[in-house]
Amino acid sequence: MSFEKMNICADMILTNAIEDMAEEENISIEESRNRLLSSNACKCLYNFDSGLWKEGSDYFLDYYRRSQQKVSG
Repeated sequence: MSFEKMNICADMILTNAIEDMAEEENISIEESRNRLLSSNACKCLYNFDSGLWKEGSDYFLDYYRRSQQKVSG
């Protein structure tokens, strides 16, 4: 698959995850976007070797939350 298509998939996952997180946690879109964009999970999403870009936004949010537990735990 081309880099462009993988990037589009990652962008769609990130967009959906931002919206889902904001709704689920009752926070603003801006806060959700800032949290996700500054995370290691986001770095992994755009590291196409990881394969995370092939998963959906639910999987990505779960991955993000598990990685945050490791950081704060």
